Amino acid sequence: KEILSDKALHVMGRIMTIPRGAAVKGIAMDRVKAALQAAGFAFAEESADKRKALLKEYLERLHRGEPLEQALIRDGAAPKEVQRLCSVHAALFTGNTKEEKPAVTEDTLPAGHPLTLLRLENEKLSELLDRIEAETAAENMAKLMPLLGRLFAIYAHYAKKEELLMPFLYDYGVTGPSQVMWGVDDEIKRELGTVMKSLKEDTENFMTYRGRLNTLIESIREMIVKEDRILFPLALRFFTENEWKMVYADCFEMGMAFVDEETLPRWETGERYRETLKLPENVLTSKVKMPAGEVSVRALSEILKLIDIDITYIDKDDNLRFFMNEGKIFSRPLSALGREVYSCHSPNIEPVVRQLLLDFKAKKRRSMEVYRSIKERPVSVRYMGIYDENDEYTGTVEFVQDCSEILNHFKRG
Repeated sequence: KEILSDKALHVMGRIMTIPRGAAVKGIAMDRVKAALQAAGFAFAEESADKRKALLKEYLERLHRGEPLEQALIRDGAAPKEVQRLCSVHAALFTGNTKEEKPAVTEDTLPAGHPLTLLRLENEKLSELLDRIEAETAAENMAKLMPLLGRLFAIYAHYAKKEELLMPFLYDYGVTGPSQVMWGVDDEIKRELGTVMKSLKEDTENFMTYRGRLNTLIESIREMIVKEDRILFPLALRFFTENEWKMVYADCFEMGMAFVDEETLPRWETGERYRETLKLPENVLTSKVKMPAGEVSVRALSEILKLIDIDITYIDKDDNLRFFMNEGKIFSRPLSALGREVYSCHSPNIEPVVRQLLLDFKAKKRRSMEVYRSIKERPVSVRYMGIYDENDEYTGTVEFVQDCSEILNHFKRG
């Protein structure tokens, strides 16, 4: 019944399907189907042989690089189901990746191009996984745990993929592959955190978690294949040079993963673009007038850099207008500025963000706080609605803070 309101229909009605609605309400699809059948609806059933033939065809076409995720989701398939299909595809072909020529190679792109950098990250990630597998087989916990700690750099790699490549693909109407991959990324990150926590708390029973760790490693390897054979070729097909320059600049702003940034090749075209992003002197010396005084843009920027908190401002129309990323908890690319904030979130989280902003606008609530562990750090996330002197909604601000040092002070006290 909640979706019948005008606001909910305008926002959620665009993306809601029967399977999604059932999942949100916790209702089994069998019950939904039974109710529909009782109301006179019929379901078209395909034979088992036809289903097998279709599955085989889908897998073969996926392997040839066709972006079938988009079509499947558009035709009503739930992203979770497509996600499972793509996982089967990756599992079938992962074993051939060392013999097959990658879809994107350094030979086809200039040195330092964003895709060569992302592929280099994946190469180093693969080497790290090899070492983790070796120490897992040897049950050498002393060497294994530091290696698993290094694996958390996967957050930075996935963030660049999700926040730099996927939003541009959305602009071109290519949403299926991104939705599927983002969902798998979230599962991998959750499982990594769970496995690490379990191993630290129960080192005596390593064998209990060994199979789970091996499954996690396999999932990460499958994602490397999906990126190389699906996501990267799609980006090459659609992106303009200007969009690649924006991606390049943000790669270094967001931080590289698994590689030594100082040794990376640089893309000359991208480097020239980065220079154009620097604020001119006349802007830096201009004054910002505040209720209790004034400060130059340069001084204000330097003051904000001293605050180790991530701050993100969203205007009343849900567009991201400003951020500072001194806390380094969540990455924020410059290319996200001016975009709807929803493109910065995974498909699983997007409905939650939409509902939160609707609540702020309707004044059902004016703030929300979340406390969670991110990369094994205690993190505080606060969302606060902004209202003017007439109590009219003007936007939302998000504060993200690593609470580790604060908690350590209390422990020492």
